[in-house]
Amino acid sequence: MRIAHIVVAGIVALPAASLAQEYDAERNTTVNAGGVTSIRIDARAGQLRVTGRSDLTEVRVRGTARASSRDLLDEIKIEATRNGNQVDVRAILPESQNWRRNEQALLDLVIEVPAALSLEIEDTSGDLTVEGVSGKVRIDDNSGDIRVRDTGDVWISDSSGGIEVRSVNGSVDIDDDSSGEIEVYDVTGSVRVGRDSSGSIDVARVGGDFTVGRDGSGSIDYADVKGKVDVPRRRYHR
Repeated sequence: MRIAHIVVAGIVALPAASLAQEYDAERNTTVNAGGVTSIRIDARAGQLRVTGRSDLTEVRVRGTARASSRDLLDEIKIEATRNGNQVDVRAILPESQNWRRNEQALLDLVIEVPAALSLEIEDTSGDLTVEGVSGKVRIDDNSGDIRVRDTGDVWISDSSGGIEVRSVNGSVDIDDDSSGEIEVYDVTGSVRVGRDSSGSIDVARVGGDFTVGRDGSGSIDYADVKGKVDVPRRRYHR
């Protein structure tokens, strides 16, 4: 196992208007990805963007740590390790149980990966974007909007926030979604929504089947589905 070195630079005091995030600093690292087939990301709190690039043979991580105090900022780290044919990227944030009111710590991440890798993401909070990854994408998210574009098979479990999936070469499986709109467009395979508690579902241009297992509230709209359609109710069909 090799742990990549972390670059920490540019600690800056921000204007009082930012309130809970008065300090920030860079957290950057790179891992050789030659022979790697998958990457696992534990992102915690903060924005996350993952982009696949066909010209890369390494995993590049650029992060911005933000905190309400310098002490909390110093506890925010990023760790990237290679274990055989997998790269693990982990955000390390201070535990929140002893924070005072209005204290906050988060880590925004921009990660570039070889396009052919499979991707597994566990995210606590903050918006999440994945694009240009031809391998399978698996996302387990607590809160924040999810946007996925130009990927292979997609699996998502989400507690809250909107989900938008476009241009998938494969199938889309949204296993569980508690709240927020679901939009899925341009999928070569099938689309499945296992359970959706609330929020509308809009699906169009699907090469396979479209199925919804359980739906609590919100409309279900669909159009141009080549395979069979199986939904609990059909409020609107374009």
